[in-house]
Amino acid sequence: MIAASPVLQAKKQVRAFLDSRDWSSEQAQQSRLLPDESRLDTMGDALLNAFSKIKKPDERFIVIKDEIDKLEENLVQLERIEHRALRRQEEFEVDYREFGGAITSLGNLETGITGPLHRFGHTVSNFSTILRELPTREEAEFLSELHECLAYCNSVKNVLKLRDQKQLDFEVLSDLRQQAESERDRLMSNGRLGGSASLGGFFQQKFDELKGVNQEQAKADKIKAVEGKIGALGDETNKSLDISQAFSNEASKEYEIFQLQKTRDLRQCLLDYCAGRLDFFEKGEELWSQIIPDLEAIQVDI
Repeated sequence: MIAASPVLQAKKQVRAFLDSRDWSSEQAQQSRLLPDESRLDTMGDALLNAFSKIKKPDERFIVIKDEIDKLEENLVQLERIEHRALRRQEEFEVDYREFGGAITSLGNLETGITGPLHRFGHTVSNFSTILRELPTREEAEFLSELHECLAYCNSVKNVLKLRDQKQLDFEVLSDLRQQAESERDRLMSNGRLGGSASLGGFFQQKFDELKGVNQEQAKADKIKAVEGKIGALGDETNKSLDISQAFSNEASKEYEIFQLQKTRDLRQCLLDYCAGRLDFFEKGEELWSQIIPDLEAIQVDI
């Protein structure tokens, strides 16, 4: 599915992954080389946003998450059923192998039809071998494809979480800017620094008066500082909005690619499953058809 994405095809990380001999070890090594500050910043952002909730969810990604959850649920159920079917197949293989051995032993006792019974027992043993090959093939093909699809579902969920993180970053910055603007408006509307907005502000004002602080100058300095903060937050908010929108658009495009490729992969997966079953039944038919003449040739005295 990664190879179907025109964006991911061009990524250096994808090429490095394809060329790597031990990707997990290399990534673990790079992770240990990260500065402690980077890890702490990442953990801090994760903890901060873990208790935050998006105010204006994007309907596109609500639908995508619901579709992924349902797909994952169906794939997990399908995997569970297939595992159960394969276990039964393995039990049949054991039963047929024991059955073939029992028929061969019976041939040792029935001296008049020893040859046909031995050949029948050999046929049953060969059929048990075919039964043993079927689960191996389905695990290598069918179940592997299911696991890949489940892994991609998990990747899509991680992308959705990261997308939500980008939107949360924008909303948090927007709130901070609004708070700064409210602080500036409060300062400009009050005649003196601190005003009567809070008890703390009142005591701060009286304390400054006792120290001989120039209230008007202090107010102007405060407003200037707040306006500088508003400007910086405005820049960061606009930048965060651009990042959030670009990430959302890219995530939406990648999901469309995933949907198309998922259909192709599942189609091929089921075709391979059918081919495996046809091969199994054809081999079984060939085995059983070969033993029928031997059984029909047994002379029965009446």
